[in-house]
Amino acid sequence: MTNKIIKSVETKDIIDFEKVWTDLRNSLTEMDKQNLLTEIIDYHYSDKDFGFYVKVFDKITDSKVSLDFNIDHWAPTFLSLVVMKTSRQLFDYFLRKGASVNFVGDSYAFETAETIKQETEELGIERYSTCLDFAELKLADDLTVHYNYSVPDIIDSKTSWQDIDDKEEITIKKQDYFYLVEQSQYLHDLIHTDRLVDHIKSLGGKTYKQLTEK
Repeated sequence: MTNKIIKSVETKDIIDFEKVWTDLRNSLTEMDKQNLLTEIIDYHYSDKDFGFYVKVFDKITDSKVSLDFNIDHWAPTFLSLVVMKTSRQLFDYFLRKGASVNFVGDSYAFETAETIKQETEELGIERYSTCLDFAELKLADDLTVHYNYSVPDIIDSKTSWQDIDDKEEITIKKQDYFYLVEQSQYLHDLIHTDRLVDHIKSLGGKTYKQLTEK
């Protein structure tokens, strides 16, 4: 049912989206809308097209869809999935739409009782978390698990890029170019995740442990 909606999002055709949405919105349950938001953010969202996505999200959430819900994902809640995108403007948008910064999610909401018992009781894995827990986990992973870049082998490392004539060009292998692009994306994600952690705290966001401390 939502395939037509997703297709209009993929092509970023707001006119087609509004037409399809008008035809289908009354037949969608709250869960359908929540799943739709999750799919769009997980697979299609980009900050550079924020204006387009806001128009889409405004339509989907206009019927007061709850934004505090668990998802079957590494990011255990919808707001944690938003954190994955390391976009403060997207995060703030959904807070304005009613998402709770201290909503406690269940990482095992979609698991069997046997799995829950084995991993939480026997292995001691924490079951519950807030978006701050997830943001701090993501930052820790970025600093350890996801860091695997080597220092570039540059002979003249003292020259600043600002001092180089912008008409000068060099040729590098395509593989090296994409390696540099990946490093740039990694650094951007790392910095903005760190900033988002501080931003969540400034809004009164707390970890699950902090919320449950007496």
